[in-house]
Amino acid sequence: MSASAQGFRHRGFYLHEGWFFKYPFAVRTWERRDFAGMFRLLRHLGFDRVMIWPMLESVPTPLSEADAAAVREFRATVGDARDAGLECWVTMAANCSADPILARKPWRERNPFPSWTYVDLGDPAGSASFLAHRSSLLAIVNNADAYVTIDGDPGGFAGSKPEDWMRVFQSDRAALDRHGADPSRQRLIPWIWCGWGTRGVWQMPIEAFTRAEMELIARAMPEPWGLLPGRSYRDGHANGRINVAFAEELGLIPRSTIFCYEAIEFEPTPPASVLQFDIIRRNLREESRFAAAAEGIFGNAQQPVMVLPNLYFFARAAQDLSYLDTPDEQVLRDLAVLVGGPPDLLVPAWACLQLGLDQLPAELPGRLRAASLQGEVAGCIPGGPERYLDILASQVECRIGLLRAVDGPAGSDAGAAVRIADGIAALVSWWSVHRYVYDGSGDEPFCWRFANKAAVALLGGWIRSNTVDAAAVADQAGRLLAGRSLPTEADGRRLVLELAGGRAQGQ
Repeated sequence: MSASAQGFRHRGFYLHEGWFFKYPFAVRTWERRDFAGMFRLLRHLGFDRVMIWPMLESVPTPLSEADAAAVREFRATVGDARDAGLECWVTMAANCSADPILARKPWRERNPFPSWTYVDLGDPAGSASFLAHRSSLLAIVNNADAYVTIDGDPGGFAGSKPEDWMRVFQSDRAALDRHGADPSRQRLIPWIWCGWGTRGVWQMPIEAFTRAEMELIARAMPEPWGLLPGRSYRDGHANGRINVAFAEELGLIPRSTIFCYEAIEFEPTPPASVLQFDIIRRNLREESRFAAAAEGIFGNAQQPVMVLPNLYFFARAAQDLSYLDTPDEQVLRDLAVLVGGPPDLLVPAWACLQLGLDQLPAELPGRLRAASLQGEVAGCIPGGPERYLDILASQVECRIGLLRAVDGPAGSDAGAAVRIADGIAALVSWWSVHRYVYDGSGDEPFCWRFANKAAVALLGGWIRSNTVDAAAVADQAGRLLAGRSLPTEADGRRLVLELAGGRAQGQ
């Protein structure tokens, strides 16, 4: 289709603090100054809303003085977003309760995923303490423009009714009416996602659940409120467009901010500059007919530093749908101009995962590190512009190293061992820069699920096509890797055998 110039009235971006890996990749590692920079960056790109999940669910009850002080610091971050000209939305899970043992670590260092329990909101007596604790947190973080609660993932309770979920909003409304900085303006926003009351995320059809939620919201939600119907990046995956279709059918589009989840970046995923322009084009075109009627559009990324091109394209195209027709390379050149850097370096760096050796000069990483970014936008990037260029250079080095390792036949098992060791070393070197560990705590050793799936498949396919005796090659490669990129020969041998057997799976 040919997009019109009309765009969405509001454009929002979701900062997800749930993941633990290295600074500045993981939002969880940011300091207040990084958030403030990101807020200014979002405004430069054309966003006017930001949603943050600060993981208030990792604060156990009773609320300690130390935790209250830490949460109070986050309140200042909410103020920074508003000072930058953004509406700030704070999101929470509906019924996740923290294990008190988490209090042994400072709030920002806690990983609650392994120990969360889910409160039965259908039991008023049993949920009273949980809702009171939640209200005490809202009394501190009382300055947001909106408070968002997801219907699951995380959270949820099998067999629970929409009326049970509604108790959260009723409790939140009472807390804001009592403690909110501006109660008449501060909205509650149900995030319609995977269906309240299902037995697990995507384990059963969600249609009956999310429709029932929205029907109840339409007749019983305390004012003021909005709606965040979430959709997947394509039909047939997760929730597809089910929730947006129900919002339209029930006349709720004017209340709705449509959440195009994973259009900007898949989640979970290891840090990588994966360009998703075609997904963004498809999703925004699919929702473009609601541009005038809907309240707005939302996107998300797990590590926004790595997918800056996707953020830029999503925001600019959401403002002006005619920009969807812009060719990929021109989008990247436009972004290079915005950040004040040399397009001849930045364009291939951003697109390096799509390029071959003939398009990635050996000197590109060094030239990136020697370059500078002069645009005001670049100064807003968490970690700073110099660190950003170094990150891009490290990713290009990984790509070049991997492509060299699989460039042509091995010639012999001994030659294959050298190439495999080089390929693994390249991937582990990039991992050492970001240390992505999925939902782990950050101390886990390297494994294939912490690496880019396409890169793992490329190296694994080459190994299976170029080795005769995989065990012998694994022994040789393990010896080459020991102490160089991995702690022991056994680590290297295991990784090679997983690749050779097709058992390695990246993300």
